[in-house]
Amino acid sequence: MRNTDGLRKGAWTEEEDILLRKCMEKYGEGKWHQVPVRAGLNRCRKSCRLRWLNYLRPDIKRGDFASDEVDLLIRLQKLLGNRPVLFSFSFFFLVF
Repeated sequence: MRNTDGLRKGAWTEEEDILLRKCMEKYGEGKWHQVPVRAGLNRCRKSCRLRWLNYLRPDIKRGDFASDEVDLLIRLQKLLGNRPVLFSFSFFFLVF
């Protein structure tokens, strides 16, 4: 599917993922406005950035939480309640 600018929309193909990975290996992250051209993709820069950051980046942790992470989350929720800003801020500094 294409939008009015002629850019592709919708699900990414395996070929597009490969092109984006190769571009990131060669040029690294940043200058997202240049990524679609450098990678040879007919996608907008925001779509390329989000695809890389949320799905393709090699250091993304996938899978279940470890038992110590679950314990930390439960303790933080008991301490802070359902205040997302404080909760995420505390979790970030306790884990990293």
